[in-house]
Amino acid sequence: MSLRNLFLLLSIPVLFVGCSQGENVPNSSVPPFIMDAHVHYRPTAEWETSFLDVYTRYNATACLMVRMEDLERGIEFAREHSDRIIPYAMIEIDSPDVLEDIRQVHSMGFKGLGEIFARNQWDYDDLQYEPIWSLAEELGMVVALHTGIHGSGNFARMRPSFLGTIASSQPDLTVIGLHFGNPWYNEAAEAARLNNNLYFELSGSSLIKKDHDPDFWRELLWWTPHIGKRHVGENSQPAWESIVFATDEPPDGFEDNIIRFNKVLDAAGIDDETRAKMYGQTLAEIHGLEPDSRN
Repeated sequence: MSLRNLFLLLSIPVLFVGCSQGENVPNSSVPPFIMDAHVHYRPTAEWETSFLDVYTRYNATACLMVRMEDLERGIEFAREHSDRIIPYAMIEIDSPDVLEDIRQVHSMGFKGLGEIFARNQWDYDDLQYEPIWSLAEELGMVVALHTGIHGSGNFARMRPSFLGTIASSQPDLTVIGLHFGNPWYNEAAEAARLNNNLYFELSGSSLIKKDHDPDFWRELLWWTPHIGKRHVGENSQPAWESIVFATDEPPDGFEDNIIRFNKVLDAAGIDDETRAKMYGQTLAEIHGLEPDSRN
């Protein structure tokens, strides 16, 4: 073969079967309005500035979880930026004054309770905690409960099936399970299938450790095509509408979470209408907001 022909051969582009030019480009597209179901407030000017910069740029609102020691500063920050913040109070459910605490934070303007943890000797659905869920239901406050693994290694009391008990016994209470029960994903999915006032989010390590297998989630959230059939029922909420977007990270991790979330939605072929609900419309409806007014 002549050098000229060898050069021409090497100049022919190589095409890889199954690959497209844009296949490896991360999808960071989002609807016009976003609600992040899980953000932790930090009482510093630096954090507040970072939060406002990112969430304003994305036209996003956050369910902002404020520690009990930061209530005053946190609620003032929320009031000043009510277009970006829905304030939640991180009550301690084993406090002897927990019911008084709930009434206090409600009077201050907090709209939800969370992130909540069951780290002592009672499961979430133990009768010990029933007055908490009843009072939250009475006051119209959302409860956001941690489910699954915890950095302390103590997480047996926080299985997602316990949230199913709460949701079924408090039908007017909105319950959000944080982290989709990691690693008890089947429990989380089935609890959501059977309770249309129970939602889950996928923040944390789940989308990272399942990055190689985004189809995993479609197998769990299986029932959308079967609504109205036996074992599902007409009143069941479409599977993917039981999932809401959340980050549980500092503001600088916002876009990475969008990319991870979109990878799952793309793999499952989720349509734009359902994505809009998951990204913000569902939570907006729960909290009585009108997303269009914030565009």
